[in-house]
Amino acid sequence: MVHVLVTGKIAQEGLDILQEFGRVTVVENPSEEDIAPILPTVDAVLHKIGKLPRELLLRGPGIQIIARHGVGLDDLDLEYLKEKGIKLTITEDANSHAVAEFTVTLMLVLNRRLFEAHEKLIKQGFWQREQLIGQELQGQVLGLIGFGRIGKRVALLAQNLGMKIMVHDPFLKEVPPGATLVGLDELLTGSDIISIHCPLTSETKNLLNTERLGLLKPTAYLVNTARGGIIDEKALFTMLKEKRLAGAALDVFSVEPPSLSSELQTLSNLIVTPHISAMTHSAQRNMAIMAAREIKKFFLGG
Repeated sequence: MVHVLVTGKIAQEGLDILQEFGRVTVVENPSEEDIAPILPTVDAVLHKIGKLPRELLLRGPGIQIIARHGVGLDDLDLEYLKEKGIKLTITEDANSHAVAEFTVTLMLVLNRRLFEAHEKLIKQGFWQREQLIGQELQGQVLGLIGFGRIGKRVALLAQNLGMKIMVHDPFLKEVPPGATLVGLDELLTGSDIISIHCPLTSETKNLLNTERLGLLKPTAYLVNTARGGIIDEKALFTMLKEKRLAGAALDVFSVEPPSLSSELQTLSNLIVTPHISAMTHSAQRNMAIMAAREIKKFFLGG
């Protein structure tokens, strides 16, 4: 019987598929210490959260396939998988709309100062509406760093709200009508809102460093629902503290969960959420089903 390890809590529909043909072990909050004793008998991994470095994967010589519950691959040692011939799948497009919708939500929250208004009303009884004037998204320039499945959906939603779109993606030669393909520096200097939608790789780590963040307008907003580590967080927090940037919204961090220092908690122009952009019932269900089906197809044919 096939033994499948599931790293993280997944929708029951995905577990039902796996249990049709195999034995399933679920580790909801996986650490290397929790997973290591299980790996010697594992044939497949449905991977949702945590890291699977080479040292850990070596403990599972029987692993034949890893089905990613999502699309990010920065938690996996891809060279090791290639060396060993371990198959790798992703749940392409299962969560794209959820992440895109969440991204636009953060853009709206920043521009309409919703978090600030909520905090002031709840804690201070503040009712000076003229001091909470925000901005509409209509007419603003949205700069998208990365134009894959999620970036394209964000662009579509933003265009429907009347925004102008600039795109930076070194793998593209053209973009759809209504969007403009530009260099990174041009995007950073010309955008009112910058949203990140590229993977974390050696090329994109600290892509937005002190120098590049300094190119942003002081009135600009920065949104990251992609991966932590693409932004130099220390440089960003300094800019926010010194009001050299209007605001930022982060759903992802270089270390998760992040260390919420007292200094970070004093930033009134920063919104943080705990990596929840894909946390909708439909997206979680879709990813669990798609990942489980890939494992089932691998072992049963199809």
